[in-house]
Amino acid sequence: MVSSCSGNEQEAAAPSATVSSEPAATAKPADDAKQAEDRLFWKPPEGWVGDVMPFSDNGQIHLFYLQDWRDGAPGFHPWHLASTANLTDYSYAGESIPFGEEHEQDLALGTGSVIQSGDMYHAYYTGHNWKFPQEGKPKEAVMHAVSKDLKSWTKVEKDTFYAPAGYEKDDFRDPFVLFNEEKGEYWMLLSARKEGTGGVIAVFASKDLSNWDVREPLSVEASSSFFMLECPDVFQMNGKWVLVFSEFSDEKSTHYRVSDSLDGPWVKPEKDVFDGRAFYAAKTGALGERRFLFGWVPTRQLEKDYMKWDWAGNMVAHQMVIGKDGALGVKVPDEIDRLLSKPTELKATRTLGSAAENGETWVLDGAAGTSGMIFEQMPQTAKITGTIRFDEKVAYSGLVVGVGEEPEKAYGIQIEPAKARIRYDAANGDTLPTTQPDVQVPIAFKPDVDYPFTIIIENDVAVFYIGDSALTTRIYKMPGQAWGWYSRGGKTTLSKLVLSVPTD
Repeated sequence: MVSSCSGNEQEAAAPSATVSSEPAATAKPADDAKQAEDRLFWKPPEGWVGDVMPFSDNGQIHLFYLQDWRDGAPGFHPWHLASTANLTDYSYAGESIPFGEEHEQDLALGTGSVIQSGDMYHAYYTGHNWKFPQEGKPKEAVMHAVSKDLKSWTKVEKDTFYAPAGYEKDDFRDPFVLFNEEKGEYWMLLSARKEGTGGVIAVFASKDLSNWDVREPLSVEASSSFFMLECPDVFQMNGKWVLVFSEFSDEKSTHYRVSDSLDGPWVKPEKDVFDGRAFYAAKTGALGERRFLFGWVPTRQLEKDYMKWDWAGNMVAHQMVIGKDGALGVKVPDEIDRLLSKPTELKATRTLGSAAENGETWVLDGAAGTSGMIFEQMPQTAKITGTIRFDEKVAYSGLVVGVGEEPEKAYGIQIEPAKARIRYDAANGDTLPTTQPDVQVPIAFKPDVDYPFTIIIENDVAVFYIGDSALTTRIYKMPGQAWGWYSRGGKTTLSKLVLSVPTD
């Protein structure tokens, strides 16, 4: 099976859990816990969502994606389509572009993009045949299909093209096409590898969307160590050109660069990621003036928190924002925020250590050990909002889920102020100092400063938003179980803590 952005084997691209044995006190979902509709983090009725290829048209975002059946068939990852106008209601159209036969280049389909020219829609995608290298043929090629209605597509086989001289023939994928108004021609950006060097974003140009001429690759700052720069996406925001791409050789994250021109150079901002390794292959689409980042959160093998990640899962969308310093960030999409706006009772059932409630404020003093409070069953769909402040002695402070009889051994999403990061691990606080984070996002924190946060929950998917960043993960022991918050090593103050559920 090909990995995200169609190129490398699943094991290379997928994050690996750092915990090798099952954590203590694993909770089972409550008997009366019912699976909520996959409304916020969409997936099809059967199968899973792989790389998403958004195309905005007539007030909707059409979300083409790689359908992951996991059926072991030789051919895989046909393009499927789901569409939305509000990120909470999706229409599913099923298969758009099928994969080919075993003797054809597109035995498996890979990531690409859609563009409109006149009354015709053009889809460019990766044709991947994992058998071809054995026959001395290139594994990957760029392929073309056309449609009048975004539903019925016709493959244009004569337009298929392969890596030119100087590029490695088996890593040539993820075409993204846009019109370069300054030059009066179409540009195609491709994930590729230059022979003898490393991953690059190759550039091709065309006047007719059928014949493509090779140009010099983009100059992307601080990318020479990446094996591949996958799933490129380019758009304009805040008066700048923005380049988004993903890589699996370092942080396994989606990165971005900025430039004053499509010609580059593409400059690395101080913080160049939006989320962690459990939100991959992100590409963007727009509704009006708002732009959204669409990626996927993987499942885990055997649906166990301590097992390795699998390729594909549920789709996750972040709304992109511009921070005070001009840097790009993400937040909860407005529609999801409004949907989850019905407050529900939030009453602690027990406390740990030195935990005190004073009106709308909780003070968790972990100086002498773990301090925290535990609440009742987590709703299947929920939003948790509040403001967090911690002193300089706090080692960990965060959300714990699936709390059983030994709450101090529960695990979840932790903020580590001194290490300037937020992390998720299927490991409890006692083991965190010696555990390499399974998922982490760099965020700079200061002591005694209030940080608003929002956590979105749907079934076993959770997204923690704080400081214009997000941490997405999947936690199988979360649905239908008790949850809480804890502090270790210092004092955490939580204020305005609210649990909200859908209004309908």
